[in-house]
Amino acid sequence: MNNNDIGRKISELLLQINQKLQHPYLMRFIDEPVIDEDKLLLTYIMLKDKELSEIELEYYAVSTMLVQVALDTHEKITSHDLSGEYDKKNRQLTVLAGDYYSSLYYYLLSEIKDLSMIRTLAQAIQEINENKMQYYKNENQSIENSMENIHRIESSLLLKTAEHFHLPLWKGIADEFTFMKRMLMERRSIQNNTYTPLVAKIMNQFNRSKGGWLSLKNQILEVVDSYILHSKIRLEKLWAEEPVMHLMLEKRIEQYIEQSGFRVKKYAEEG
Repeated sequence: MNNNDIGRKISELLLQINQKLQHPYLMRFIDEPVIDEDKLLLTYIMLKDKELSEIELEYYAVSTMLVQVALDTHEKITSHDLSGEYDKKNRQLTVLAGDYYSSLYYYLLSEIKDLSMIRTLAQAIQEINENKMQYYKNENQSIENSMENIHRIESSLLLKTAEHFHLPLWKGIADEFTFMKRMLMERRSIQNNTYTPLVAKIMNQFNRSKGGWLSLKNQILEVVDSYILHSKIRLEKLWAEEPVMHLMLEKRIEQYIEQSGFRVKKYAEEG
């Protein structure tokens, strides 16, 4: 299967997922759900390593992404007090939408009677939610623990799927790809002076009284860049073991690198 065929298949799966996510009442009050196309691509390519029928592959890929959409939807829920009735209704319906999207994966997998995959995805949901609690609630958390939480938040769904289908090499690829993408997006936010939870955690490790924001910003970027570089090196080693299917994924990462301003050449020279 060449890249064009994979691209067409991903487009077909996106259409299927979008059709399942549509709910006329919910769409009147909440934002359109966003599908992480990179995780869909990873899921599909990963499962192509198994001898599954095309129908089975579609069921597993669509089910996994419905769980991801549900998790992403619940993350949009605000915790601060809301005064307007429309905002309150929006929050209530966002909770409901996340629950609804999550129920769809259960329904799909029950159609093919795969209870073990239902349990696998349920375990992934639990692991992701536990790591989100640690990451967002613990303000004094170390940088190392914060990064580990991000690893698990971004990749647990794919890691559990890889474990379920006995694909050990893809566990590493999925983990590093999703983490590196998240770090590159964080880097872009920092460049745009956006105050994210990760920025707050890294700043807690520095003496804020010395230097202004520009000095802190450069220190924060140095920390993030070190994790990006480590992840990139690890990913390239893993891709060397899976030379056929990584080209589309590598192209995606290169796009994120360019958008983030991360200078690979600079680190190569310093190394």
